Amino acid sequence: MLLHRSTCRSKKFIFGLIAFIVLVPSIPLSYADRVIDVQTVANVREQSLLAVISDIQNYPQIFPDNVRYVKLLNNQTNLVDMNAGINGVFFDTQAVYQQSPNGTYTVQVISGDLKGTTLTTELNKTWGFDGAPRMGTMANISLDLKASGFLSWMLSFVPDSSLSYALQNGIGKFVDYAQQN
Repeated sequence: MLLHRSTCRSKKFIFGLIAFIVLVPSIPLSYADRVIDVQTVANVREQSLLAVISDIQNYPQIFPDNVRYVKLLNNQTNLVDMNAGINGVFFDTQAVYQQSPNGTYTVQVISGDLKGTTLTTELNKTWGFDGAPRMGTMANISLDLKASGFLSWMLSFVPDSSLSYALQNGIGKFVDYAQQN
């Protein structure tokens, strides 16, 4: 009787292992595909804020805990290589950035687990906090997050509210940097 239970457990374990080996590779690699939109008003001139956002090589100074380095690989295509992360988990990725004449700044990730992710920031002049016209900036930020591999699994546990907070915090750091410089 004891030998029969042991054999049944072994068969169940082997069957479970085979099912795991067969099913896991069939699960699509891309799980995370979300869009997060944030709007905020900053008490800094639009041009000052745009200058800080578009100077991607200063990101390690602006975000010292999250960006280890940014290297410009191609000045004509605005291709950059960066090492970024959060809570000690860092990854290498390449991105292309562009600035349009209407004040929109876009970063598109072209490699790694975040390939296809796009961050678009549209800046518009507004009233400053002291009531002065055109001395403030309204920022509309849209994150189209696409993730694959291990990162998609990790991001499945992150609520949209945390991503919105991260975007708000990020624009806040840009504003602080623009006000100091």
